[in-house]
Amino acid sequence: MAVSAVILPQVLVPARNRVGPPLLVPLVEGVAVLVLLLIALRPGPVPRAARSLALGLFGLLAAANAFAAGRLVLLVLDDGAVDGVALTAGRLLVAAGLLLLANVVTFALLYWQVDGGGPAGRAAQQPPYPDFQFPQTVPQGVAPPDWRPHFGDHLYVAFTNVVALSPTDTVPLTLRVKGLMALQSAISLSVLVVVLSRVINILPA
Repeated sequence: MAVSAVILPQVLVPARNRVGPPLLVPLVEGVAVLVLLLIALRPGPVPRAARSLALGLFGLLAAANAFAAGRLVLLVLDDGAVDGVALTAGRLLVAAGLLLLANVVTFALLYWQVDGGGPAGRAAQQPPYPDFQFPQTVPQGVAPPDWRPHFGDHLYVAFTNVVALSPTDTVPLTLRVKGLMALQSAISLSVLVVVLSRVINILPA
């Protein structure tokens, strides 16, 4: 459902307003959704290998998003045109919005699957050490003793990392999620700085 919310806007944006991501990106995302649906519809317990497959697919989505962001930045710096049409402020804002939306959802999925062994690991009676320290786990009395983060919590972490370019109320504990958060911030920073500065220059005084 979350990945579908990223794919649909990319496909439905009219060609005259499209700068990026290229259609290869929603194609990769569509394959990921199909594979995840096949895993979810499989009868019986989810095989252990499914988590590795999901992590690989989400990593592929992150790579596709990084590629799309790099392509957009190069187009802006080169002052190029797409399909023979100049990069107007409207086209750039649409492209930047799509990339930032994909950035939030993609990394939220990664955080959700990586943190503490994924959903299955966090649901265990003795879950592994977490990758994130959420505020509900620090002081006593603000959440039930068996509280576990859900996808919405990781979505909020991904959103704040894009807009604040740093963790806010949730602390990354392991090197792997620190690396993921650094990559997510780098993608959003490149889009925000390069694209928005170009949009400001295009807009009339």
